[in-house]
Amino acid sequence: MRFEQPVLEPLLLSAVLHPQQKSHALEAITERLGVSALGRHSALGDALVTAEVFLKMLPLMQAMGVGVLGQALVASKEAYLARLRC
Repeated sequence: MRFEQPVLEPLLLSAVLHPQQKSHALEAITERLGVSALGRHSALGDALVTAEVFLKMLPLMQAMGVGVLGQALVASKEAYLARLRC
């Protein structure tokens, strides 16, 4: 089975928004954005925390000129490739 839908990974979006940060783990992102990490490490809890993180990231991305899905995907890919080069 193949999934062809685009994927926005919070770790990569965090690297776009906060490239100077050492950690882009979900725990570090929640702390940085002031998101409660209650319920982590369960499927529903992780999904809810990730959704809240994404909602907090939206205005930050828009402030950087990333306003549509395609732009977010390109920025994420560039952040991923930049991390591989380090």
